Amino acid sequence: MKPSLDAAELVQPVQLPEHLVVLLLEGGQRFLAKAEDAIRHQDEGSRDYFLKKAGAILKELTSRLNHKEGGDLVNNLVRLYGWWSQEIREAGAKAEADRLKRVSAQMGEIRRAWEHVLFQGEGMSESPEL
Repeated sequence: MKPSLDAAELVQPVQLPEHLVVLLLEGGQRFLAKAEDAIRHQDEGSRDYFLKKAGAILKELTSRLNHKEGGDLVNNLVRLYGWWSQEIREAGAKAEADRLKRVSAQMGEIRRAWEHVLFQGEGMSESPEL
């Protein structure tokens, strides 16, 4: 007799840490886009809310780095995430949407690099559109 599977077990994909990084970066980009829009509409409450969310994502990304085995890559990511955090804070304080757009573009570059690594490993020629 086969053990019964819960429906949630059937639909949940196996999550590799790299997949989570891709999802976090995508979420960061979405929050930054919403913050950019809030800046353009002079909506300080929404701006602050979405910038706080983007900052929380950067904290999560930083906390997931493997400092014991990551070497220079981890050190570089710590510096990059720190710089992004600073840019986000300053862009929010000065209401500079273009700075957020620059951070979001860089997040996109890093996300696409992770997607390339992940999906090449799964035998796909290119990453799916997220």
